Formats: sequence, C-alpha cells, structure tokens
Amino acid sequence: MSGPLAIAAVTAVLKDLLNNGLLDHDLSSLGSFSVTALPPDRITTGQTEPNQLNLFLYQVTPNAGWRNEGLPSRDGNGARLTNPPLALDLHYLLTAYGSQDFNAEILLGYAMQLLHETPMLSRAQLRTVLGGTSPVDGTIVPSIFGNLSAVDLADQVELVKITPVTLSTEDLSKMWTAMQARYRPAMGYVVSVVLIQATTPLRTVLPVLKRGREDRGPVAVATPFPTLTNVRPAASELLPAMRLGDDLIVTGAGLDATGTLQAVFENMRVDLAQTLAPSGVRDSATLRLHVPSAAEDANAADHWAIGMYAVTLRLTRADLPVWSSNGVPIALAPRITLSAPHASPGGPLTLACVPRLRPEQEVSALVLVGSQSIRPDSITTPTADTTQPTTIAFTVPAVDPGEYVVRLRVEGIDSLPVTITGSPAKLDFDAQQKVTVP
Repeated sequence: MSGPLAIAAVTAVLKDLLNNGLLDHDLSSLGSFSVTALPPDRITTGQTEPNQLNLFLYQVTPNAGWRNEGLPSRDGNGARLTNPPLALDLHYLLTAYGSQDFNAEILLGYAMQLLHETPMLSRAQLRTVLGGTSPVDGTIVPSIFGNLSAVDLADQVELVKITPVTLSTEDLSKMWTAMQARYRPAMGYVVSVVLIQATTPLRTVLPVLKRGREDRGPVAVATPFPTLTNVRPAASELLPAMRLGDDLIVTGAGLDATGTLQAVFENMRVDLAQTLAPSGVRDSATLRLHVPSAAEDANAADHWAIGMYAVTLRLTRADLPVWSSNGVPIALAPRITLSAPHASPGGPLTLACVPRLRPEQEVSALVLVGSQSIRPDSITTPTADTTQPTTIAFTVPAVDPGEYVVRLRVEGIDSLPVTITGSPAKLDFDAQQKVTVP
C-alpha cells in the first residue's frame, strides 16, 4: 500500500510522463514549452501566454470498489483492529496554453496521445521517477517531500490506471467559473486507484491450530444464549438511575441458562468495569442483581464511578468459549449527604458524595439548590484513604426563606432526592436532602 504522499506522487509521475513524451518529439517549431501542475488561475494568459501543458488535480473521490475493504476496523471498545486502505480516484484536468495559433492544440494532441498509449503507470515507471532523478526539473522527486519517500506507490497491490473522462459543456463551464480563470482547451482524466494505508501497529491473534479442546471440532448448543432487554432499579420503575446499595431487575430471555452467569457493568468514559453475580433465584425472563453500598463494600465508593454503564451478561460453560450478551444502558447516580439541615443565604454548606468524583468529572459538577444551579467552591477527594467520600463545599444562593431540595449533578446525572415506601412504590422527597433557609 501507499503512504500519504501517494497523491502528490501520482501528479509528479504524470508530469514526468508528459514532459518526457514531449521531449521525445521534435517540437522545436513551437519554441520553448513547459509542463506544470498549477491551479489554472495561477497561469499567465493573454499577450504573454507561454506554451504550456498544465495538469491540475481538481477533485479526489473515494473508489467504489475498494472503499469497504478491511471494514470494520475497530472493536466495540474503539481499539483499532485493521488498517483499512483509503482508496481514492484522482480527477485531473489537462489544459494546453499557446503563445501562437495552433500551439495549444499541438501540445494537447501530443499529450492526449501519450496518455492514450500509456493507460497505466508501470511499477518500473513509478520507481524510476519516485526513487531517482526525474527529468522534469532535474531534481530528485523525494526531496520535495523532505526526508519522506513516495516510492511505496510502486508497491501497492493494484496498478495505477489512466482513463479519459468526457466533461460536458456544463461541467467545464462550472469548473472554469469556479477557478476564475480564462478558458482554454482541456481534457479530463481519472487516475485510479491510489491506495493509502497506515502502518500503525495492530493487535494480532495467533493462528488457529485446533478446533476445540483436543481438536474435537465445534460443539453445538441447542439452548439459546441469554439476551437482555432492560435493566432498572428494583425499588421502582420510575427511578431514572441506580445508586450504590440498590437492587436491580434485569429482564430478557434465556436468563436461566446453565453455567456461570455474571453481569458486567462497563463505564467506557472512565475505563471502568465491575462484575456482579446474580442474587437469589432467576428464571428465563428476569434475574436480580445487588450493587454493593459503601457500607457493604468499603471499596465501592472508589471502584464505581458516576456515569452511564453498559450492562452485559457473561456466560461461562465447561469446554465452551465465554459468551457475552448484548448490552443495555443504565446510569449510576450519586448519593449525597448534607453536612447540616439549616443554612443561611450566602452561607457555606458541604455535602458528601459517593461514588467519589474522578478528576475529569469535577469540571462538570453542579450543586442544585431548589431550581438554582451553582458551581462548587471546592471539591475534595481524599487520596490517602480511598474509602472516604468526595466532599463538595458550596455557597447557599440568595433565596427566599423556606425548604429547598439539594441535588448534585455530575455529567448530566442528578442525585435522587427521594425516599420509596409502600407497595406499589410511593416516591417522596427525602427530608435528609433538604436544607432549610431561615
């Protein structure tokens, strides 16, 4: 495959091909001439117009035959699996300029004959131009690219082919108008295909030597694997998020499959994953999970993080590969504890939060007092003792006397200032998460 210099390399080789071909013919009657690769608006026209052939790259398009090669290139975590080639078609406009009558037509005729007789660029041509001295201007082409080399264009799997394209009067009119240049006789060409591919190291796997243990071949399993449809807090389907210490209900199909079943909670934003085992008896449609609280697991405040999680089921069976279900989303909201039930307008107040805030989450933290949102004065997350919660200090805004519900919003997820009683569940505002302003 080629590198990112392939586009410039193709233009350089075509320019070299045209220049060499014109030099091989006796065109001394025309006087001096040149071959360039400039935008048409930068070419001198009028009384001082030179004898000149210009090759202008006016468009680059994806190649339809190669654009899906090597896809998909990333796994579910976003890690690169392959280096798919960037397949491109290069669209050129070959234009002739002349200082006298017929000079432009003569140059264009010779150039079109050369490209007609050279329908593809051979690997030898590419290596000669890109790896050695080019007769175009007497310099080494790679020096144009600094210390980088474009000779790998000769090693790409597909040859570079040159095809004439008919441009309609409307196409030419739009093109020359857009370039703000004087119209001259021109011919369109498509050069295809240029394959640009990265050389980034990839994660590779070993070849398969045996199919199954002791090469016994594949194992057929008649029962369906588990699939998930939803996960929610067991206390009430009205709750928008789970919290540490909550029971969860997972619904789906095939959840009573034999084997060891584990629920995996993965937070991609903070690169965190936690595994929970089902609690209690499960059936084919539902199972229950319990998220440990900080009182049940001293490390829960640090091992979990506020945010969105993808929940999947991991099924392990003897002599079979580990199987993972589809994922369903659920948010983990913070639990907060106010330092005091009363505060004065403009006075200080603190709250404790579990799970602990990650450094990248502190910039998004907001304290909501009633309907007002305010920025914290300070956020302290102890590093010496990871079992301690995050402490957030803030100033009570100037509000009228009364009771106000206090919430914490992190990454758009609010703490849940509610208590749940009765069956069916009844939601009420939690008195412990209210502050009274005299």
